[in-house]
Amino acid sequence: MDDIKKRKDTESHSLRPDRMHAFLHLFLGVLFFLGALIVCSSLSILVCSSIVYGDFRGFSQAAILVEDLKNHSLILNVFVFISSTLPLILAAILTTRFVKARTKDYLLLNKPLDLKWFFYSLLFVFICIPLMGFMLDINNLIDFSQWPDLHAWLKHKEAESNQVYESLIGDRSMLSFVASIFFMALLPAIAEEVFFRGFLMNIFNGIFNNMHVAILATAFIFSAMHLQFMKFVPMFFLATVFGYAVYWTGSLFTSILAHFINNSLAVIQLFYFSDGDYSKSLEQSQTLGLPFSIILIFIALLLFVLIQRKSSTKTTCFYV
Repeated sequence: MDDIKKRKDTESHSLRPDRMHAFLHLFLGVLFFLGALIVCSSLSILVCSSIVYGDFRGFSQAAILVEDLKNHSLILNVFVFISSTLPLILAAILTTRFVKARTKDYLLLNKPLDLKWFFYSLLFVFICIPLMGFMLDINNLIDFSQWPDLHAWLKHKEAESNQVYESLIGDRSMLSFVASIFFMALLPAIAEEVFFRGFLMNIFNGIFNNMHVAILATAFIFSAMHLQFMKFVPMFFLATVFGYAVYWTGSLFTSILAHFINNSLAVIQLFYFSDGDYSKSLEQSQTLGLPFSIILIFIALLLFVLIQRKSSTKTTCFYV
């Protein structure tokens, strides 16, 4: 009987994809993402230009369209969703279907196996979120001015991003608040976690056979793809925290919930505490104070060690 069981385990193991499959799946995922990005960007331009202008515009008019959409916050939210958020979901799902994996298992869309580690992981995230201001202070220590051209480009991209972000909230009415929570908090939380922590982190775990490396590599790409290098360190930090929350619970719903709450807090701050000024919102996040930040870092480290050692629901590698 032991020989039969061992043979079955070996056969099951041999059917699982290996590191080479992980590289192939990564390549397919990138292709699907680029394809979805082109299709969805074209679709968003066609749809939104027809609403605003009454006719269809092409890629050459995209910059003008975005500028005009700043006066139409709801349509701008739809534009950003179709062009930027939707491709992430499509790439992850299309790759999953192409490799004939179960979406629920491959993207970790399972409910948490143990509520204890689910709540511990969320507690870790919520302790780390206030440290974003401290991480921004660290980011500000990087002297980009020694590369004048790069610094000018980064500042320009940062200003563009901030303007779009401010335009997304509209007139700060109750309707625009609900729309902002939906388009700026919920949908990005789902899409980004499905693509980065569900799809990409899973593949990197297969390539490196090390979840810690996979978490850090995914966090780096997450931060880089946002093209907000003046906030790279805090974004990398938060993405790493989300990655460990998924790893410890074996469920993507942990990071989706945490990501949604973090985004919602940012929207609430922008609406009610910074008068819709994104720069002012960033300044407010830096008021935590060094002593309190050090205390939170100490608590977060203790909790990290506890969960890392004791969690019984850690994500297992999909690949051999």
